[in-house]
Amino acid sequence: MSERSGTESATVYLDVDGVVTTAGYQRQAGKDNLDPAQVALVAALVREFDARVVVSSTWRVADCRPTLVEAGLPADCFHPDWRTAILPASRDARTGDMLPAERAGRGDEIADHVTRNRITHYLVLDDVEVGPLHAGRHVRPDAEFGLSDADDVLARRILSERPRRDG
Repeated sequence: MSERSGTESATVYLDVDGVVTTAGYQRQAGKDNLDPAQVALVAALVREFDARVVVSSTWRVADCRPTLVEAGLPADCFHPDWRTAILPASRDARTGDMLPAERAGRGDEIADHVTRNRITHYLVLDDVEVGPLHAGRHVRPDAEFGLSDADDVLARRILSERPRRDG
């Protein structure tokens, strides 16, 4: 619950590569460097909507929260269950290695987290397709450039919508 509004805080499922670090930025700054402008966009969304962040990226294998905070995300923004589980379908059956994002079951991992945590109000920021379960909640930035102005507008619209409660 959000202390300010008495309603469920929004949850932002955050991919890292293609969202807060982009192919274009990495060519300039080096591999795995986070783009300050893209991090600032996400941080602004998190602050404005009092959102909780869940890392759905391959970066979740290690605890990437300190890196994200150092780059500009609020230290207290992470959901208590701060990362999605790595489901068996997201690993290579032969080697056990994680599959590339395009082949992994990221949408299923997010759906699993949504269900386990009873989340009803969420946004997915991911540069790969996450499937029909998240239609209307997915903003898909261009991996080369990250979030565009239009992506930011769409993300704000999704976060502004309040889930309907029956009963």
